[in-house]
Amino acid sequence: RASINFIQSLRDMFAGASRSSINMTVKWDGAPAVFAGVDPADGKFFVGKKSVFNVEPQLYKTDADVDKYTSGDLNKKLKVALSEFPKLGIKGVLQGDLMFTDDVGTQTIDGVDYYTFQPNTIVYAAAQDSDLGKQISKAKIGVVWHTTYTGNELQNMKASFGADISKLKNVSSVWMDDATYKDVSGKATFTQSETDKITKELSNAGST
Repeated sequence: RASINFIQSLRDMFAGASRSSINMTVKWDGAPAVFAGVDPADGKFFVGKKSVFNVEPQLYKTDADVDKYTSGDLNKKLKVALSEFPKLGIKGVLQGDLMFTDDVGTQTIDGVDYYTFQPNTIVYAAAQDSDLGKQISKAKIGVVWHTTYTGNELQNMKASFGADISKLKNVSSVWMDDATYKDVSGKATFTQSETDKITKELSNAGST
């Protein structure tokens, strides 16, 4: 029943019957999880993994710090993050998922040329001649921010879901997004017959 109600709300959004904007979140399949921001203790910028909240936090403020705690592919990705993320003007601490660094490839799918990247299990593709594709081709790193941390001490910071990236600086070397699904009601809507068809399917599912 919860699933049917959820699909009904989507139908209403695309049917143009929604009276207010609908907020949903998107699960991006990025890796690794990355934290970035300013250490309240000394005001210095850092990147890190989940160990940033340890009793003895592992904060990477220099390339030497990254070398001390990491190696291999993770080491390279965190160094790019440490180089690029300070340009964004992050206040406090943000958590996100890395999507790509220098591992963007190219692939032709159904005759269309795409930029592709696979941070975890899902392969993402952006058409090379699209706005998104052009942004990705210029970027050295891609990230989706999804959690904000506030407080005067790292160990006691409060987490709140969501990240307001509108206040961050736009830098061509960093492609970023938040985890909010963009409400397209009023722009991409169903025809009446499409709405009726989905309503019928939902009714059948409900009676089953």
